[in-house]
Amino acid sequence: MLILSALITLVIAIPVLTGFIHSRERHSIDRRHFAAFVGFSAAIVALGATIAGITSTIIWFKPPQHPYYHPFEQGFVAIFSIIGLLSTGTAFFAGFFSDGIRRVALVLFGPAMAVVYVLAAFSNFGA
Repeated sequence: MLILSALITLVIAIPVLTGFIHSRERHSIDRRHFAAFVGFSAAIVALGATIAGITSTIIWFKPPQHPYYHPFEQGFVAIFSIIGLLSTGTAFFAGFFSDGIRRVALVLFGPAMAVVYVLAAFSNFGA
């Protein structure tokens, strides 16, 4: 399930990058365009942190050779998870202040990332 969540994250990245490129050009027009720019910037941070967290989980947390993981590894994943969750929330709430298709994209980004987080959480069961 961890690989599936990584693939979904990469699929979500395509419209987020497109929205960021278009909002970057217009962020100084009014507050709705600026909110979209902030939201897509936060979405890029959330996707980057989630991909880094999933990658480190795949690399470090393969079938354990020790009963406990090193605190550095746990801290690394925890920090990237917190950054990803806060950035996802920022992008979701920025969607309420933007307009048009950017609003739809940013508001749908929240539930899409929630699916990714749930899949990543369920990947820890049964190990």
